[in-house]
Amino acid sequence: MAAEVFKGLDSAIKANQAQAKKINGIFQWVVDGKDYVIDLKGMTAGPGKAAKPDVTLTITEKDFIDVMSGKGNAQQMFMSGKIKFKGNMGLLMKLGELQKLGK
Repeated sequence: MAAEVFKGLDSAIKANQAQAKKINGIFQWVVDGKDYVIDLKGMTAGPGKAAKPDVTLTITEKDFIDVMSGKGNAQQMFMSGKIKFKGNMGLLMKLGELQKLGK
């Protein structure tokens, strides 16, 4: 399921490069132990590990789907410990823009 979301994001990034460049960061996601990257500098999304991610987020697949579909509130999930992150807090705040890109 998460793999399908990343595939869709890859297409959305390529279709909306101007908007993606405004976010301009590399998000490393660990979704139920599997690694995925959203690279808005290289304009790609998919499975794998980034050499130098700006932000690393760890989340369950269900919560990831909820966040990316807009059903879940990323800030509330972060505050309740459902999303763990390390890295650039400013870029983390652009997660909402990343959600819009995927729609």
